[in-house]
Amino acid sequence: MINGPSDPASRIHLTEECRAMSGLSWVPFTSGNVRRNHRSDQNRVKWFFAAVTMLLTIGCSRDSEQDTTRTQPATPPPPLTVLILDDPPLAEAIERQWAARADGRLQIQQTTTADLLSERRRHLAADAVIFPSWLIGELAEQNLISPIPAATLNSPEFGRRDIFDLIRQSEIVWGERVFAVPLGSPVLTLLYRRDIFEAIDAKPPETWGEYQKLVQQLADPLVRSKLPIEPSGPWYPVVEPLGDGWASQMLLARAAGYSRHRNYYSTLFDSRTMEPLIAGPPFVRALEELVAVHQGQSSEMLAFGPADARRELIAGRCAMAITWPSRVEDRGESDASTGLLPLAAAELPGSREVFNLGDQKWHPRSRTEDGRATLLGVAGRIGAVSSFSRQPQAALNLLVSLSSTDWSEQVSPFSESTGLYRSSQIPLASSWLGPDFETARSYGELVRDIHRRSLWLTSLRIPGRSRYLTELDKAVQAAVAGDLAPAEALESVADQWREITEELGIETQRTAYWRSLGMEP
Repeated sequence: MINGPSDPASRIHLTEECRAMSGLSWVPFTSGNVRRNHRSDQNRVKWFFAAVTMLLTIGCSRDSEQDTTRTQPATPPPPLTVLILDDPPLAEAIERQWAARADGRLQIQQTTTADLLSERRRHLAADAVIFPSWLIGELAEQNLISPIPAATLNSPEFGRRDIFDLIRQSEIVWGERVFAVPLGSPVLTLLYRRDIFEAIDAKPPETWGEYQKLVQQLADPLVRSKLPIEPSGPWYPVVEPLGDGWASQMLLARAAGYSRHRNYYSTLFDSRTMEPLIAGPPFVRALEELVAVHQGQSSEMLAFGPADARRELIAGRCAMAITWPSRVEDRGESDASTGLLPLAAAELPGSREVFNLGDQKWHPRSRTEDGRATLLGVAGRIGAVSSFSRQPQAALNLLVSLSSTDWSEQVSPFSESTGLYRSSQIPLASSWLGPDFETARSYGELVRDIHRRSLWLTSLRIPGRSRYLTELDKAVQAAVAGDLAPAEALESVADQWREITEELGIETQRTAYWRSLGMEP
């Protein structure tokens, strides 16, 4: 039995809710009442106290329930999961910055693009994914990533206008929607020895024709004898990356100025029929010139990538290299044997002529054009929110932070596949370039200006990209090795591209190609 207070004014009073639940009404207990119906009142009192006991045991007051709820410990959110493709150094840098700057738990998962694409996926078990920029089409077309909300794109934290123009307008866009945040995308540039150019009174070439003449001049033994280089040992006038995955990019970089017409979007495929254009005159001319530059040079260049080209330049074994600077560099022998060489950078050459798809003829470019077109999507890293994220806002917040100027200086430069991508990063350019560039700021301004071009060519980023470009790699390498004539090699590529397109579905690929150009079919 529960004993109440002795003061009648302090007796327990039921709320209206409790009375309703008990089915009882309040009856004043007086001696007169008890005497008139002693047995009935006695039973009523027993039921009354039984009801009170029950209600106090299980609790009928809403306030009591709310107090209990408030005292329960909050369930911690699950860890934020980020999947990173093909970039262990970037994964380590992100993990370090999260530990230093953020609260909560972060789980980093790593895999390769090849493993991710080994089978068609219907689910992405991560909150965010960081991947090569050219993979955006594969992921978006499979609905594995979500568009970035307009509120985020227009927020000061995202800093949309701070992002270089072509990255903002094209590289992070699929169709007519922004799907990703940038984490750094390099462009191929012409790195060269300033001291060698000064010795022969040369300037960075403006056209590929001028470039070829400069290569021939640097290959002349008499000219070489006057250069500030080691008289013995290997020597290349220029090193271009022609290994697997890069021979195709070199051809596209050379052909961009020839093929990118201001009145046509179609460059690699006919956007209506998906007929390959890769065997057309702009690409044949570009491959013929590439082959001419490499005649008589070592075949080992057919295994070089951009990092190899940088190393050859830093080691003093060439006058020029087509690549991009990176702080992620094993300088090895160059520190001891050559010291820091005076390096500079220039935009890749262009063309004063362009091929018109309409009348199938070459035409001079207009006076307002200098013939240069930027090749996008050769490398780079971007991040997107998984369509299956349990914490999409937290994932988006992380990606925006990683893309910001504040975080990016401590994250992006640790990847060999990234570069500057914001105007606010230009004063910090040395963080991306390493010690070999004395004029880091001028390089940052150069990259910004390259991304301001009105003409650009986007490297393939439709589904099946790796298959398409593998065939182009083989053809370029075969032409450079002298096994196939340039026109014959590219006709073979066109045949292979038709087969790949038919296998993947012409209409599916046509839709993806339009979206890769920033349009909807």
